[in-house]
Amino acid sequence: MGLMDWLGLSSSAVAAIAGDSGAALTTPWSSNDLSRVVWSDVTGTKAPGVTRADAMRVPSIARGRALIVGQLSQLPLVAFEGENRLSDPDQPTWLYRTDGLMSPRARTLWTLDDLMFYGVSLWNTSRDIRGRILAANRRHPELWRIENMRIELRDSTTARWRPAAPGEVVLIEGPQEGLLTIAADTIRAGLDLEAAWAQRVAAPVPLVELHNTDPNMPLTETESADLVASWEAKRKTGGTAYTPAAIQVIPHGTTATDLYVQGRNAIRLDVANYLSLPSALLEGALATASLTYSTTATKRNELSSLSLTYWSSPFEGRLSLDDMIEPGRSIRFDMAQLAALDEPATTPTGKD
Repeated sequence: MGLMDWLGLSSSAVAAIAGDSGAALTTPWSSNDLSRVVWSDVTGTKAPGVTRADAMRVPSIARGRALIVGQLSQLPLVAFEGENRLSDPDQPTWLYRTDGLMSPRARTLWTLDDLMFYGVSLWNTSRDIRGRILAANRRHPELWRIENMRIELRDSTTARWRPAAPGEVVLIEGPQEGLLTIAADTIRAGLDLEAAWAQRVAAPVPLVELHNTDPNMPLTETESADLVASWEAKRKTGGTAYTPAAIQVIPHGTTATDLYVQGRNAIRLDVANYLSLPSALLEGALATASLTYSTTATKRNELSSLSLTYWSSPFEGRLSLDDMIEPGRSIRFDMAQLAALDEPATTPTGKD
């Protein structure tokens, strides 16, 4: 559900709020430390406490991102009229070239990255006197926000905020809320699990108490600290430690080793569900010794027909609106490369 429906606003009301700039406010799904979208202003609640950097430290999220963003960003964006692909001279030049340092592939890659983690992305556009796009570039998340129901841009030199001019930006909405919102609990659990696993590797023996059994021979604070430090060092190296006769070593509890295996697999499954990916593509180890040709083809088809189209369709839909291309035409990813069972030797070439 978009922000317009969520707040019960009409199209004309939203156009008035946005200054009729073409920057339709359709979602509150973006938040970061520099307030890309002011979540608290929209919902009245505190923004989720995870960042993109946190999410990328969860291995299954990094893998899922690589599968989706990596595959789609290799595909060129092309213009169609009906079902017919336009000839090269009729293709909009901004689809295959940019004037800045970011290539068209990088623009697509980071736009999809924004949609995955934040739910929205923003492009800068320059247009001719007829309103046709001459150039389009993805705007860095830290350089834009939604404030008082209006898109504002941050000047990279002065750091001041200003309202976006009519037709200056294009807001692209993803198929769902960003992972930093809907998967915040899973991200935190994944980080906790990784930290617990790393700690268990560093100290395989569970929590140990060094208990003084002789009340007549108490240790000073310095002596007890030195004894604990000596034990911690030996625990990490798997060596043998010495304790005085008055010290009793008491282990407290045990941790089942399969907790980490099962827990990490559960995180992979949750991430696969959030990303609409086949869970088998995120598995750390396959149940069978090898994959057959048929299962490889099946996984490729499932990834292409279900997962990739889930993420590409909203992107294509936004680029196909009349403020991006002439009425009656549309912009889509060229999926011909994915139709082949064998990987091509090279990626699709583009013009510049």
